[in-house]
Amino acid sequence: MIQDLFAWLLATFVIGPVQAEFANKMQAAQAPAAIISQVQGCIVSATPILINRATSDVFWGVTTTISVAAGLTDAKTVLAQASPECASAVTAVRPFLDGPRV
Repeated sequence: MIQDLFAWLLATFVIGPVQAEFANKMQAAQAPAAIISQVQGCIVSATPILINRATSDVFWGVTTTISVAAGLTDAKTVLAQASPECASAVTAVRPFLDGPRV
């Protein structure tokens, strides 16, 4: 039951926002298909990793979820820390998500 709660919290406050931001901005920026595919694969593979970490380290799960929901931590950063594959995917997609710097 606790695992289900953590899975829901992470899906709602970390993974969901990343997927929504990714989908909207990738469409608007017309990002290359290879980058879109890489990030989609990362999100799918990172979900069980993040849930496993949250259930094995309850403090991390709660503080990370609250921090992302409150805007103190960027959800892309949490995703990038999930695995080396995700770190490279987030690095590749960050210019499309963050937009031009002025």
